[in-house]
Amino acid sequence: MSRVPVEIPVPVHGLVLRRWALADAEPLLAAIEHSLPALREWMPWASVQPTLESVRAFLERSGSEAGSVVEMGFGLFEADGEVVGGFGLHRRRGPGILEIGYWVRSDRTGRGYATSAARTLTDTGFDCCPDVDRIEIRCHPANLASAAVPPKLGYRLDTSGTGGDLIWAVTRADWRSPR
Repeated sequence: MSRVPVEIPVPVHGLVLRRWALADAEPLLAAIEHSLPALREWMPWASVQPTLESVRAFLERSGSEAGSVVEMGFGLFEADGEVVGGFGLHRRRGPGILEIGYWVRSDRTGRGYATSAARTLTDTGFDCCPDVDRIEIRCHPANLASAAVPPKLGYRLDTSGTGGDLIWAVTRADWRSPR
C-alpha cells in the first residue's frame, strides 16, 4: 500500500490538507469554538464542550505519521496557516471502502473549500489505497451545504443509511473515467 502524504496541496484556493499535529491543538480549538453552533447541528462529537485537553486527545488519536489509512485526520489550512476546517479518511465502512468526513469553519463556508478538499482526498484515497474501490461521503439530508458537495464531484446518491443519512459514493472506475 502506498503511503498517504502528511501534507497534500489543494489545487484550488491555495489551501493545504495537513495531517494534524499536537501543535495544532490551540488553533483547532479556536476554529471549533468559532463554529460550535453550526457543528452541534450536524456533528455528534460537537455536543460536548471542547477543551484543550479533549482536542489534544483527538489529535493523538488522529496520529501525525504518514502511513496506511485507518482513521486519518487532516486539518484544512489557508496559505497563512489558519485552520479553516477538519477532514478525514476513515476505514469504518468495511473492506475496500473509505469514507471522507469534513467540516469547514463557519466564516469560510460557501467558498468551495469543502468541495476542493474532498476532491483532493478522493484522489488521494484512490491513489494511495489500491485496495479501495469505493469512497463514500455521508451527511444528514437537512445539511444542504454538506449534501451539495458530493454531486459536484461526480459522487452518486446510493441509499439511505441508518439514521436517515444520505450516502454518496463513487467507485474507482467512475472516478478515473473521463468526466
